[in-house]
Amino acid sequence: MNTFAAAIVAIVAATGVDAFAPATTARTTSTTTSLNSHFSSIETKLFNKQTLLKALKDMGIKSQALKTDGEQIEARGYQGETIMADIVIQQQNNHDVAFRSNGETYELVTDLQFWQQSMPVDAFMEKVNQRYAVNNLIDTSGEDGFNVDNVLTASDGTVTLEMSRYSFN
Repeated sequence: MNTFAAAIVAIVAATGVDAFAPATTARTTSTTTSLNSHFSSIETKLFNKQTLLKALKDMGIKSQALKTDGEQIEARGYQGETIMADIVIQQQNNHDVAFRSNGETYELVTDLQFWQQSMPVDAFMEKVNQRYAVNNLIDTSGEDGFNVDNVLTASDGTVTLEMSRYSFN
């Protein structure tokens, strides 16, 4: 029995880095969804709702989501405007941050003027993408015969997964 060990840095995962990164640049668009006047939609390549919820939880962000896929909850915006979303992060200023499925991925939808998170939008999405990638690798590594042995987070935020797989020759 030979032991095969691998250390994988989550951001440089061999399973396709861009699967977890924001679309080319985090750009604001309203072409994929119909939004009220103050809401902005930022495209992502986040596909799995449960993995996204785990990423937010890892970041210490409390979010709301209904357990049944397809059911949405209301997110609050400027002057009482609302949208329906799959995941809502309530802010103290009554202008929520939300993730909403466009049928393929989850878009970040919010009024950027009232952003009240502990980091700017770009840094927030970078951290969400990192935690999403880590959780996705942990959740899917067993399909390729790997066991996650250790997850290490360096002081600079780099995450390293130590994995092993046994091969029988």
